[in-house]
Amino acid sequence: MKLLWPGSVKNWQHSDMNDKYEMNKGKRDAEASFLPAYYYSPWKEGRSKEEQELLLGAEEMEIADGVEEIGNYTFYGCGNLRRLSFTDTLKRIGGGSFTGCSALRELQVLMEKGAKSCITDVVAETFHEVFVVITFRGTKDSARLVFPEYYEEGVENTPARILETHFHGSGYRYRQCFTEKRVDYQRYDSLFEVAKVYEKSEILIPMAMGRLRYPYELGNKAKLAYAAYVREHLEEAGDYFLKQQDWHSALSYLAKEVLQKSNEMERLLYQASRIGQTEAVSLLMDEKRKRFGRIVKSFEF
Repeated sequence: MKLLWPGSVKNWQHSDMNDKYEMNKGKRDAEASFLPAYYYSPWKEGRSKEEQELLLGAEEMEIADGVEEIGNYTFYGCGNLRRLSFTDTLKRIGGGSFTGCSALRELQVLMEKGAKSCITDVVAETFHEVFVVITFRGTKDSARLVFPEYYEEGVENTPARILETHFHGSGYRYRQCFTEKRVDYQRYDSLFEVAKVYEKSEILIPMAMGRLRYPYELGNKAKLAYAAYVREHLEEAGDYFLKQQDWHSALSYLAKEVLQKSNEMERLLYQASRIGQTEAVSLLMDEKRKRFGRIVKSFEF
């Protein structure tokens, strides 16, 4: 189920984020730029049963370009909300807006390069992992970021008679990678060594490949570190991407841009053949032939 914030938006169904947020030329309704507290909470006083069911079942929310502020507890209790889309016109998010949004895992953000955004406000209210897709206005450039989960623990320091907060996981550190509401990509990339200590491959693989495939402000040192991790975990990478809808483009990039040796290609070929993915085997064999010459190993299904 999908809900759309108030606002005059056309071409909303297009998959491209720049087209998705193309605005009508007319003057906007001033009321659409601000939405009051509990606006989309199913538990707002006075909700009918039908409204509650609609909001409780909503899996996607698309905040129209031009909305500047949302009030406190706006999405409170939207337990099935999985994906949220918004733009850089959104400047302020009220406190507690995502309380109870335990399913929220994806953010899609349209913004100008270098602009401030409310990404930091949203991820600050979540403890679980969040996958962020950033599309930059008027360009084909984009970025893919992963903010891992974390949890807090109150630990008593008996001698000092104080309660200390301990953070477990790398997610808290990643949520500090913002300067004045702008993503600090260099700081984000510098935390990968920390993430490798705390996170599993199902988080680290999309984190590394997201930065490699969409290298906005990616430095060479970080690029080498991400690529090295993927090569060291090819089996996990193969398993992860062969289950994705866009496996073809991901696997093609991996074979062309990340793998360096013939035996690395063979490891991926084995993964694809093991699960009977014939299209992937064909793609990888063709790429192996182009890069490393005649293939001598065969794969049976």
